[in-house]
Amino acid sequence: MKIAVFMEDKFGPGFIKKVINRLISEDYISRNIEFARSYTSALIKKCNYVSVGRKVKSVIRDVDRVVLVIDKENSYTYDENKEIWKHLKDLKEEDRQKVHVVATEPEIEEWICISLDMDFDRTGYDKDRKPSKILERKEDYKKSKLDKYAERLDFEKLLNSSESFKKFHNSLIFH
Repeated sequence: MKIAVFMEDKFGPGFIKKVINRLISEDYISRNIEFARSYTSALIKKCNYVSVGRKVKSVIRDVDRVVLVIDKENSYTYDENKEIWKHLKDLKEEDRQKVHVVATEPEIEEWICISLDMDFDRTGYDKDRKPSKILERKEDYKKSKLDKYAERLDFEKLLNSSESFKKFHNSLIFH
């Protein structure tokens, strides 16, 4: 099965690719998943029709699944289903079925904090307790080193405690 993964973050694609490879090697997902060569993992801007629409449309016929991973950025009024799909409204129904949107709450670092038992603000009101801020204080974290944290993720904790990780995991399971 060929997949294309799009993210809005410059350092996210390397992280996600390592996470997927770990999920494969640890038998959480099928070993027959392969990244579409020229498309994965690429950047998108979630609020930009040209970015989301063109990139998804350019790959949709060549893959079995398109996964869009975006950060909610502590904005609980942001509805990823409404916002992303308005950029993809002219996709054919068979192509729409291939697209899965995963919104981390509030950001991808949520997965790291949960794995490392670090408490963070899920409500979005306390910017000092965003996962990335917690990691900066406790781990001397820098976004440019995001991919190094893929090895530290605890998949069992994430599958039990993170809705976004569960959705991401499920987006990689083909029936």
